[in-house]
Amino acid sequence: MTLPPPECNVYTPSQLAAAMIQALEPTPLDYWLDPCIGPGAFVARLREEGISQDRIVGVDIDPSAGEEDQSATTVRGVDFFQWCTQTKQRFTKIVANPPYVAICKLHPDLRQSLISFGGTADASFAPRSNYWCAFLAASLRLLADKGNLAFVLPAAWDYAQYAANVRQAVLRQFQSVAIHRCMEPLFTHVREGCVVLVAKGYRGDPSVSVRIDHATSQGLISALTSGVALRENRHDEPTPSDGCLTSFSELYGVNIGCVTGDARYFLLTESDRTRLSLPFGSVRPVLSRARQLTTAYMTSAEWSHLLRADERVWLFSPTSTALGQEAVRSYLQHGEKVCNLAGYKLSRREPWYSLPDIRGDAIGFLSGMTKLGPWICFRSKRGLAATNTLYLLTSKTKMPMDERAAWALALLSSPVRRQYSEIARRYPDGLTKLEPHDIHSLRLPTPIRTKGARESYERAIDHLTSGAVAKAVAIANRFVELPCS
Repeated sequence: MTLPPPECNVYTPSQLAAAMIQALEPTPLDYWLDPCIGPGAFVARLREEGISQDRIVGVDIDPSAGEEDQSATTVRGVDFFQWCTQTKQRFTKIVANPPYVAICKLHPDLRQSLISFGGTADASFAPRSNYWCAFLAASLRLLADKGNLAFVLPAAWDYAQYAANVRQAVLRQFQSVAIHRCMEPLFTHVREGCVVLVAKGYRGDPSVSVRIDHATSQGLISALTSGVALRENRHDEPTPSDGCLTSFSELYGVNIGCVTGDARYFLLTESDRTRLSLPFGSVRPVLSRARQLTTAYMTSAEWSHLLRADERVWLFSPTSTALGQEAVRSYLQHGEKVCNLAGYKLSRREPWYSLPDIRGDAIGFLSGMTKLGPWICFRSKRGLAATNTLYLLTSKTKMPMDERAAWALALLSSPVRRQYSEIARRYPDGLTKLEPHDIHSLRLPTPIRTKGARESYERAIDHLTSGAVAKAVAIANRFVELPCS
């Protein structure tokens, strides 16, 4: 039997295995499946729970015997996906730590086994997918109605395009889904981030979907064992029907900000400007970092606060009049020495210091990289631009200020947050990334009122930027009222 690469096998610590079993609420009447039994960490815990051998099935492609093989109906030396095509058993509980390896790196026999079982329509089994994704997708086909599962998965669960099908299937086909993520590694010899997926009530109506970040692995294990995290983070908000959702792309355009070609040269602090004696005619106000989005409305006063904090909020962009001043000529000569004028961006400009893509029609700013999710910082300061570290929001229709704020609140509401959690690409440090097309695809519940929206939005963003995300979402939900629920 051809085996997967040995480096893809990372075995589950006993404490984590015990916590995952506990999270699935074991009963004597359950039928359990471990599709990659390995040394038997999950089976050992089930044995300790008093689950009989005939109610546990363990499968592994490795023919080598494990210590816990006698505690389950163990099938070794068999490819899991071949076994799936032959078994008629269905399980009420499935628990696994599947192997992580790109399917394209598997032996051709194993790849063929995946295609034979999964077909060509499901991307979970395609060569560009990963073994863990195929294991999870196959396990769904073996789970009994109302069944539960718990999987240890890589951080790619959150963002991998190849996992989109199985990710959506889990979120839509279980009554409750909890995604536990640890800020420190769960495995001694693996530094990459991991998540623990706990999904309950297969084929039930979705009612709870939460994501819980834990500072330590022990905190994650405690939460799995107690179930407290899920109860405390439970959300029972109604979901609007499709007919009451409006695509973000119908309201706004999302574009990247100005591309400088050399941020170290073009972006300046106020102390830089004064030290270089650059006149105001040679610079324009700009936002250059996600951390500078601190308020619902970027007014002149808010921008001046960033200026006094010596943030890089000036963009060198001299007017024709300013070009005649000695300090500006001197800075341009400096740029010819320190900038790579042969680089792609600068070499395409004439002259090289001209920034033709500064947009003056933006009504707001968004960050594509954030831990807070998508939200709008509206532009209230005239002439304020942004660099390509931020997205610019352009309006497709005229709206009063309160109406814009009402839609911005809709962007913060629970239905949109759920969409965001499905499509955002997540990184091990907790940051998420949304491309412009991701933001365009978001569908917002239509507000039924606008009066007082600005005040509510300012309060919501004050909470959001201080880290109180749940309070911000609650304000948005109350204002939007989810009218079609």
